Amino acid sequence: MLGLARFAALAVLFALAGCVTTENSLSQNDIASMKLTGVTVSFAPEAGIQWEDGIRAYATSKAIPDHEIATATNTPEGKAYVRDSLAPRIKAGVEQAMAGQLNGSRPVRLEIVVKSFVIASAVQRILIGGGRGMVADANLVDARTGALIIAYPDVRAVMMVGNGIVGTAVQAAIDSASTQSPADKLIGVYGQNYRDWLVRRT
Repeated sequence: MLGLARFAALAVLFALAGCVTTENSLSQNDIASMKLTGVTVSFAPEAGIQWEDGIRAYATSKAIPDHEIATATNTPEGKAYVRDSLAPRIKAGVEQAMAGQLNGSRPVRLEIVVKSFVIASAVQRILIGGGRGMVADANLVDARTGALIIAYPDVRAVMMVGNGIVGTAVQAAIDSASTQSPADKLIGVYGQNYRDWLVRRT
């Protein structure tokens, strides 16, 4: 049963990685004319967020004991706290990925709507497997009028990680040696994927 669950979890990630990319209909002149003036981040009403660092931060802020964390963080307040903590990290990571890419004169804004953000916990990866993935719509709009310029629904970022007892231990060592958190790495991949699509970098 655990083997089937692990296979299912990994299959979902492979499916996310293999999805068809939306066509970029903008010309090179269109892209060259744009200047990114801002990035906004919101969450779809049904967005699924699995981020242990955010959950732990909420529990700490409310002095919630470990045995009550799961229940407490599933409340509207708990979910809002996690989303409010995650949004500025996504904004900063995407801004960093897009830095220096749009240098024209037409002000544009990138509006990101998060649908899923998953950082599988160590316990989950030991027991049933899991990975790291993000799905979010990316809408480029005119900063003056708010008119949509181009939409890229369901931009995806997927990171495969170690599973099982040995794989999780190895992954923990890799994560500890990095200057970036797993969440920030995943956000960076998302930002790079969108950037490369927009400017047609291959």
